[in-house]
Amino acid sequence: MPEKVVCNTSPLIFLSKINKLNLLETYNLYVPHQVEVEISKGLKRHKEDAQQIIKYLGGKSVSRTKVALLKDLPAFLGPGERAAISLAVKEGIAKVFIDEAKARRVARFKGLEPKGTLGILWDAYKNRIIDRKTTELLVFDLVQEGYRIKEDIFIEFLRKLKG
Repeated sequence: MPEKVVCNTSPLIFLSKINKLNLLETYNLYVPHQVEVEISKGLKRHKEDAQQIIKYLGGKSVSRTKVALLKDLPAFLGPGERAAISLAVKEGIAKVFIDEAKARRVARFKGLEPKGTLGILWDAYKNRIIDRKTTELLVFDLVQEGYRIKEDIFIEFLRKLKG
């Protein structure tokens, strides 16, 4: 049975930009309503990406859920991040896909296991869904599409991939 994971907006956006939303199909994905709202707002600026994500979220492999936000989450979190963490905590789902470092810290504090878009690529590689060369190219594509990653993490990822 696939692993349950709650997904925030950023991993959906970046996987869409590299045409790899299908990598999420190995998970039992939960997406809060607030994340869908953020994606819908992006229709004006990033029409193609937003339409691709909305179509994907309408598929049968995604559980779309309304969730009341936890009251004790910091104000610096975005609405999607708050909703993803709230949903994971309330439903007892350990894993969350979140890219933003501050949100990942809050998720860890709440007892969750955050993983970003890079971690999704790593899982796909480890599970032989994509090969080493494809994984490497996709990481470079992510960076080209605006994915922010610390240089040392980027280099370590590539080293680990080659090792």
